[in-house]
Amino acid sequence: MSAVNRNVKHTALYDYHVKLGARLGAFAGFDMPLWYTGIKDEHLAVRCKVGIFDLSHMGEIIISGRQAFDLVQYLTCNDIRRIGDGQCQYTLLPTPEGGVVDDLIAYQLSPEEYMLVVNASNIEKDFAWITEHNTFHCEVVNRSDELSLVAVQGPLTNDLLDAFGLRTIKAQKAFTFRRLKLKGHSVTVAGTGYTGERGFELIVENSDAPWLWEELMKAGEQFDAKPIGLGARDTLRLEMAYSLYGHELSDEISVLDANLGWTVRFGPDFIGREYLLKQQQEGARRTIVGLVVDANKGAPRHSAPVYAESGMEIGVVTSGSFSPSLEQGIGLALIAREHAAVGAKLLVSIRGKRVAAQLVELPFYKPGKG
Repeated sequence: MSAVNRNVKHTALYDYHVKLGARLGAFAGFDMPLWYTGIKDEHLAVRCKVGIFDLSHMGEIIISGRQAFDLVQYLTCNDIRRIGDGQCQYTLLPTPEGGVVDDLIAYQLSPEEYMLVVNASNIEKDFAWITEHNTFHCEVVNRSDELSLVAVQGPLTNDLLDAFGLRTIKAQKAFTFRRLKLKGHSVTVAGTGYTGERGFELIVENSDAPWLWEELMKAGEQFDAKPIGLGARDTLRLEMAYSLYGHELSDEISVLDANLGWTVRFGPDFIGREYLLKQQQEGARRTIVGLVVDANKGAPRHSAPVYAESGMEIGVVTSGSFSPSLEQGIGLALIAREHAAVGAKLLVSIRGKRVAAQLVELPFYKPGKG
């Protein structure tokens, strides 16, 4: 018998994944389900019906105090004034040099209390960054080890959650959230997700996670709901061209390089504002683009070089995979902006060979249209 790695964390739902026969693997310090029946099968279940994800490895950081609004506004590049109580906002933590500490979802619980849902791999780094820049006398609490997050995503999400007991779910808009009591359990229900489909993310105390998972799986039986692993989560987000930290986002890739200029509001002051404003005025030299290759040519993979037709190296693949929805290889790449015209013919290295690729408009996949 192999020795147990006591440094690996488990979510409150780990035993369920084992019973379901999930293929488990290390991710951000957790032993997480990578897939149950297979990435393609689970991917198409979310595109066509509905899937349930354990995302309890994600982090939750609470910022509270009289100047909580001011701290969040200073830390993030989006404008927190654009949301109110019960609303969420996608935003980023920029560095002074325009790079990205992390991307996150900010929840306004009240003008004096915010919850930041952050990437699992960056929890400690984000908490330290926020604490370092907390000159606003706020209380900053890392609740990541105390909360569980379960996502329901897919065209039949409304039907599943209605059967679960959320009778008014169809009226809830994207990027809004409600905190409510359901069958004696406190649940935060947010209209957020990482798949491009109709979806919600439900946050509960760890002690309530088994109840939540069991009830969602039971409610989902009539809709052929499947548990979904991190493998399909990655292919789903890639089809939508959603950024992944460590791939399209990093300390060395600016917010504007990452094609996330739409998240930047230059009105308020924030960390990195001066750098990003200068870069906007001068023009970013790099940009994230989408590449497709013929189905029989394989798929681009992370860190593969990208070339112009002349053979000059112009960038690198940041994420790549076979698309189960489109049945061809797709990839995101960070390349020199002068080569970034839609329709451009490029070359990408796949298994050591330079393969023809075409630069396409993003996202690769449009829900409801294919």
